[in-house]
Amino acid sequence: MKSFIHNLLAPSRISCLACGKEISESVRGYPEICIGCYSSIPWITKSRCNICGRHVGCPDCSRKDMAPRHFLMNRSAVAYNTVMKEWLAQYKFRGNEAYQPLMARMMAEAMKRMLYELSLRGGNKKFRFDAVVPVPISEERMSERCFNQTRSLAFGAASISKASVLEILHRRQHTEKQSFKSRRERLESMMGVYTPSSDAQHCLISIMQKPVKQGRFHSLFENQKLTQNAPIRLLIIDDVYTTGSTVDACAATLQMLCKSIGATPEIYSLTWARS
Repeated sequence: MKSFIHNLLAPSRISCLACGKEISESVRGYPEICIGCYSSIPWITKSRCNICGRHVGCPDCSRKDMAPRHFLMNRSAVAYNTVMKEWLAQYKFRGNEAYQPLMARMMAEAMKRMLYELSLRGGNKKFRFDAVVPVPISEERMSERCFNQTRSLAFGAASISKASVLEILHRRQHTEKQSFKSRRERLESMMGVYTPSSDAQHCLISIMQKPVKQGRFHSLFENQKLTQNAPIRLLIIDDVYTTGSTVDACAATLQMLCKSIGATPEIYSLTWARS
């Protein structure tokens, strides 16, 4: 009888989202997975390439024939190994929504590291993004999955930076999966794929007109960024960075968009995984 009452009142054990084993001890902030699976996450805490954020030697950014990129730097939460590939496949292709909050929190961790790094680069001056922009997917992909995985990742990152999430990019054409293409094919296939959304200019102008908080008070001046000639800082969010073709195509569109309203762009990128 005592054993029955104990089992009845004791908190129910849950299974690890990743390996399926019973979670005997939870990880703070990551209740869905066990300690073993959390320990296996290949976090990228230090990048070897200052441009693309790769954690190992980077042949792409050191190419002599490398065309100038439209973004300043990319950082990623994790290395894209077989375990992370399975996690993304569960969420992105198999519709396992239980991975959504887990991956969003991982993006938040990567955002903390990125903001810290950028603050150090700026002489310990607090760094902030004006807006977070998720990479859009085509209408065909949306009809297949019924969701855009980068959108939830964007909100995870934005929760740390307190920046607005702006869906101001539109994918005007569907392309075949990038994973089956060579580096050259990836770069060529992404040319001209993204365009600004119909309300993109209005959204950016609203960001630029947002009053600047000074201590406990807000400045009474509008058009702060235009008045001070300050750059508008945009952060592109995607799931996986491989060659950077998708991020660069989005960054090129955002560059043109910012310039069309008289703004000086600073484009950055944050992805969940770096291959």
